Amino acid sequence: MIAGLLLYPALHVTIIGALGGLVGAFAYLDRRIFFAESVTHGTFPGAVLGVVIAAAFGFGHSGMSAALYVGAFLGTIPLVALMRWLATIPGISSQGAAGIVLTAGFASGYFLATWFKPLPLAVNSFLTGSVMTVSPADVAWAGAVFAVALLVVTLGGRQLIAHCFDPANPAAASRAGRHELVILGLILASVTVAIPAVGTILSIALIAAPAAALAPLVRSSRAFLVGCPLLGALLGISGLAIAVPARLSAGGTIALLCAVCVLASRVPQWWAGARRTRRARVGNQ
Repeated sequence: MIAGLLLYPALHVTIIGALGGLVGAFAYLDRRIFFAESVTHGTFPGAVLGVVIAAAFGFGHSGMSAALYVGAFLGTIPLVALMRWLATIPGISSQGAAGIVLTAGFASGYFLATWFKPLPLAVNSFLTGSVMTVSPADVAWAGAVFAVALLVVTLGGRQLIAHCFDPANPAAASRAGRHELVILGLILASVTVAIPAVGTILSIALIAAPAAALAPLVRSSRAFLVGCPLLGALLGISGLAIAVPARLSAGGTIALLCAVCVLASRVPQWWAGARRTRRARVGNQ
């Protein structure tokens, strides 16, 4: 009985963990982590509007679930456009533009959630997720996006990596705009399908943590692209395995586990640095 209740949550966190790790690898290499953070908050207003519209048309739970995904994805598009426009204004950096959009997106979502209160779904499920209530449709959406991401990386992974490392290279510059749109689209889609499990706030953990943890430990792009989704899946399922028996929030537990993983990955560097400092002091005595 318990195993049956955990089947869909376990599948969902494993898939979104692997998806977040794979997409996060390109977001990290392309220096888009803060962009991804702003997008996670930008999905909030679109998700609220999607559910409100679906409820107004009398859709059931599956219909509202689909509307949540569609609304969250479409809602980020004008925010991304706003971010790119703000970045072109003299005096506003790309980080500043992302910060403005992050704040505006979250504020808009909270405003809409309050305006249309009561919502058919709890607001906290948008923010931090509720992995134990995911449906087969949620798993199917996540699996479909993961399959598309795998196909994109299989067919164009080398070109995307070349774009991330050297976008000004003549061989990659002609398609730089297309490659950037592909990476942005993957980020938007991965954040969207992660909402049911970890919400709009905590989904950034599964995108940023695997890449940040493995970056100082691996020496090849192939190992990086393979390791990030594997680590993301491991973090997702491990967080669920800890949260369920301890009766903790699964989304919060997964996010904390991601933070611990990143810190642990830095221990060898810190230890090596401390040893070099100690040897230098001994040599100077």
